[in-house]
This record gives sequence, C-alpha cells and structure tokens, in this order.
Amino acid sequence: MHELNLAMEILEIVCKTARQHNLKRVTDIWVVSGEMTGVASEALEFGFEIASKNTLAAGARLNLRRLAAIIRCDACGCRYPWKAHGFKCPECFHSGGEMVQGKEFYIDYIEGDEREYQQNDSS
Repeated sequence: MHELNLAMEILEIVCKTARQHNLKRVTDIWVVSGEMTGVASEALEFGFEIASKNTLAAGARLNLRRLAAIIRCDACGCRYPWKAHGFKCPECFHSGGEMVQGKEFYIDYIEGDEREYQQNDSS
C-alpha cells in the first residue's frame, strides 16, 4: 500500500517543518493530490492516522484537495478535463496533448499550535 509510505513521508516533512517553526503540535495539514496520482484518500488518511500516533501530528486533520487532470491540446492550446475527453481535444478534435495538471502531490499548508496539547482527563 503506497499510501502508507506517502503518509510516513508527509509525517516526516510535517514534523520537521513544525519543529523548525517551534510548533508543539500540528492541528491541520493540507495536501494537494492530482487525479492521476492514484492516491486513495481514505487509505492515505488511515495511514496517516496510524503513522502519526505519539508524534506532534497525532490527531491532526489531513485535508486532501484533489486536482482534476487537465490536458493542453498540442494543436490549438485548448485546456480541457482529461476525464471528460481523454486526449482528444473537444475544440479541434486533435488527438494528443500535454497533461498540465493532475500529477501533483505536495503539502500545501501546515497549521499548528505553539502550546503543548494536554488531554483533558476529567474522569
């Protein structure tokens, strides 16, 4: 399951970045994932939840923003959604083009707190 490996890489980057910015805990992480990456959102979230236990990112929300795959036609320059048309341009019907969006995968934003998190133990 490559999502677990991705989750562990995200966690490593997030924790390193949080420490560099003196965050005591991470509350939210925004990740951008292109449609063509093949990343299963639920599997990534589950992998992150497991990998982040006992780290400063434990309990953080992993917010995944999916980008549609976009093709730019080689002939006319039209940009269109790959899912709807494949590599056949809806404007000039030319077959072929370059995928200009949809293969991305990156951490866009990390939010955290400079204070230590203390679980409220009111039992």
